[in-house]
Amino acid sequence: MENQIFLAIISVVQFVVLLTFHEWAHAKSANLLGDRTAEDLGRMSLNPAVHIDILGTVILPLMGALTGFPVIGWAKPVPVDPRNLINPKRDMMLIAGAGPAINIFCAILIYVCLRLITGEVGSIVSAEKRMLIGLLELTAFYSVILAVFNMLPLYPLDGFSVVYGLLPSSAARKFARLQQYGMPILMGLIFVPYLLRFPSPLRLLLLLARGICSLLGLLVGYPA
Repeated sequence: MENQIFLAIISVVQFVVLLTFHEWAHAKSANLLGDRTAEDLGRMSLNPAVHIDILGTVILPLMGALTGFPVIGWAKPVPVDPRNLINPKRDMMLIAGAGPAINIFCAILIYVCLRLITGEVGSIVSAEKRMLIGLLELTAFYSVILAVFNMLPLYPLDGFSVVYGLLPSSAARKFARLQQYGMPILMGLIFVPYLLRFPSPLRLLLLLARGICSLLGLLVGYPA
């Protein structure tokens, strides 16, 4: 039990670090596109403390790590003032997409590091290296899960803003009306299966994440 708790804490720490990069990417992209709101409020930072949401950043990931549920969650939303953007509809889409994009980029960097650590495929590695490899592989997997989860087209996840930005204006306005249902649907997907003891549809994200990890590993020559 103590070992399980320790591993769960390690998982949450990994997740918080990845989520910090995710939120920093939102803030940095907004800044580059002309909105300094996040910077002025101290959110364009790699300090995890400024991004933490107790439910989404701590409780939910810890619950997932302890129960075998997917380690998913969110941070405090990065504040963006669309009035400061040249093309608000397009730029909000780019800002939203920056978070998942940097998580995929982080996963690629991790697989590059793994390729360098392991050397030739099939080479013998020490026990210490195996521990490091396992830790890095899990970090890459969590990074991809974070990207995939946030691309769900449900408000307040990034996928909602990305879909909104891609739709024609008339369709986007209709899609925006669904915003009010996003959080109830999301909470239902997360908690109802857990409470009623049946498989969560969010477990499909694990399959998708594993497929993406395999593809990213293949791109850099690492058998993920």
